[in-house]
Formats: sequence, structure tokens, C-alpha cells
Amino acid sequence: MSTILTVCAVIVTLAFVALVAQAIVTLKQVCHTAKAVEYLALNADGKLTALDPVIGAVKTVSGAVSSGWFRMAQAAYNLFAGNK
Repeated sequence: MSTILTVCAVIVTLAFVALVAQAIVTLKQVCHTAKAVEYLALNADGKLTALDPVIGAVKTVSGAVSSGWFRMAQAAYNLFAGNK
């Protein structure tokens, strides 16, 4: 009976050591990924502010398209284009 308990204890110990080793490897990868995300976030900030005029123009165009003035102009165009 003592041999079985010793074998079980060795197997459990080896499984725990394997688990700890895998956890260390995973945590190292998480650390590298976090550093890469931080680098990306710091460098993307300056590049994204350069896109502010483009984003503002897109917002203006989308606002004009959804406004009533655009729909009224489109209806007037369709009215005059249909008379040909």
C-alpha cells in the first residue's frame, strides 16, 4: 500500500511542477503581450490625432446625408428628373 501512495505522490508532484512551469511560460507571454499593447497605444495616439480632420469631415457628411435638407433636395431632384 505504501508503494501505491508513493507513486501517487510522485505523479501528483510531477503534475504540479508541470502546471507551475506552464503557468510561468503563460505569464511571460502575457507580459510580452502587455508591453506590445502599451507600445502600440503610445505610438497610435499621435497617429490617430492626425486623422481628426478626416473624422470630422466624415461626421459632417453623414450628418448632411441624414438631415432633412438632403432629403428635400433629393426629392426635388427626383421631381425634376422624372419630368424628362
